[in-house]
Amino acid sequence: MDEKRKIEKVYGFPEILTEKKAHFCPGCSHGIMTKVISEAIGEMGLEDSSIGVYGAGCAAIMYDYINIKGVAAPPGGAVGIATGIKSAGKGSLVFAYQGEGDLFYGLSSLIGAGVRGEGITIICENNLNMGISGGAMSPATPVGVMTTTSPQGRHIASYGAPVSIAEMLKDIKGIKYIARCSTHSPGAVRKTKSIIKKAFELQLYGEGTAFIEALGMCPTNMHLTPVEAALKIREVYGELQTGEIKHP
Repeated sequence: MDEKRKIEKVYGFPEILTEKKAHFCPGCSHGIMTKVISEAIGEMGLEDSSIGVYGAGCAAIMYDYINIKGVAAPPGGAVGIATGIKSAGKGSLVFAYQGEGDLFYGLSSLIGAGVRGEGITIICENNLNMGISGGAMSPATPVGVMTTTSPQGRHIASYGAPVSIAEMLKDIKGIKYIARCSTHSPGAVRKTKSIIKKAFELQLYGEGTAFIEALGMCPTNMHLTPVEAALKIREVYGELQTGEIKHP
């Protein structure tokens, strides 16, 4: 007698991810992060209580792709707006999502939120350049990486040393959780989702501010194919401290 096969669904389209065609370039990590955040919120059952604040630049209209409450922020304003929303709605899960260029525009808001220990989650997609200004070098662009304003690659003599974002925030006491992850491979993406879910859980438990730096690809401004961009991110990722850098 034939045994009945058990069919188990192991993967599917996130229910809160809309079917609207995204505007992201092929290989862009913003699309990957949109899907990962959607999966994390859906798997945790937080669809009705989540509010996203999306920074200026390529991620500004992510509210069109994730079917939760959301708002676009002016340059550098995502963390400040997220702080205000959290203050008005203590029971909500509030996260700010922005690229590293936009994050540096609003660095004072980020530091202020961390000093106060605001109960929000900050997700920074670090794609090694400032896409908001056409691919210019950002404070976090690694040495040797070419951008529109460092066409020969960043070198310390002319541009100074890059800022390591996660390490820069480590000593701020109100920031209780800091992690660095990546989107360069399927395995890295799974770890990224796990980190996002943990940061959301800590917010629900009132554990202060959580900060995630997710390294990502920007093939268009890196002038690389999507595969080449992923390999470059893997190279950069391998030179940095990764995983949980600070936790309660």
